Amino acid sequence: MRLSTFLALFRPALPLILGLSLGCSLSLLMVSWTQGDTDDPCGDELAKGGLFLGRRDAQRGGRDGAGEEDFQPRIVPYHKDPNKPHKKVLRTRYIHTELGIRERLLAGVLTSRATLSTLAVAVNRTVAHHFHRTFFFTGLRSPKVPHGMTVIAHGDDRPVWLMYETVRHLHQHYGSEYDWFLLAQDDTYMQAGRLSELVGHLSAGQDLYMGRAEEFIGGEEKARYCHGGYGYLLSRSLLARLQPHLDTCRNDILSVRPDEWLGRCIIDYLGLSCMEVHQV
Repeated sequence: MRLSTFLALFRPALPLILGLSLGCSLSLLMVSWTQGDTDDPCGDELAKGGLFLGRRDAQRGGRDGAGEEDFQPRIVPYHKDPNKPHKKVLRTRYIHTELGIRERLLAGVLTSRATLSTLAVAVNRTVAHHFHRTFFFTGLRSPKVPHGMTVIAHGDDRPVWLMYETVRHLHQHYGSEYDWFLLAQDDTYMQAGRLSELVGHLSAGQDLYMGRAEEFIGGEEKARYCHGGYGYLLSRSLLARLQPHLDTCRNDILSVRPDEWLGRCIIDYLGLSCMEVHQV
């Protein structure tokens, strides 16, 4: 009775025990056959290949009679030249800046103190999440800044001055971090998803001023400016070329419309007109 109970308990483990026993027996037989047929070929090959360097060097030293010792590392101290000026290595804050990797699109929304808590908030809730970063530029700061919005106040509510300070601020602080800049008013209706997709197909290395082309007042010339009510795109290279001329444009170009002022500045100093269609 006890024997049958014992066999019933260990019956599931019998195949495993037999397999292990058979495997160990075959392994021992294979090892004995290998040692009997060869004369340590692995040791000879490794010694010839130079893997046993200690043994090989010892044999060589014994043949040469020199008995060289093992190699010991030597520390070479660094002595700073007192006559050489010290150069401080400047490292960027983020790795993508050091590697020259830029984001695609930054959006700048021109707003005012009166519409910051209404129209600007609506823009922030509806389209801001489609862009990497969105800034709201105003002349005078509101006493209460809406939560979750980056608002930059320039201290002057004149429209042309606001445009001048906005373009200068974008180039100075973000000109090397983004490929494209979108400027729009806070009452602009835009399809942000399509804009983000569009800049993914455009090359930031070319000067591009793109938006809804409008004629200047009088309509006597062929050049067009981009209407601010529809928003417009500025490439990074165009912004870099325009920056040295901003002060001259502010002093010489008389206009009450900021989008017309910027268009005139780009046309006069860069020779570029607003484009509605661009072939990729």
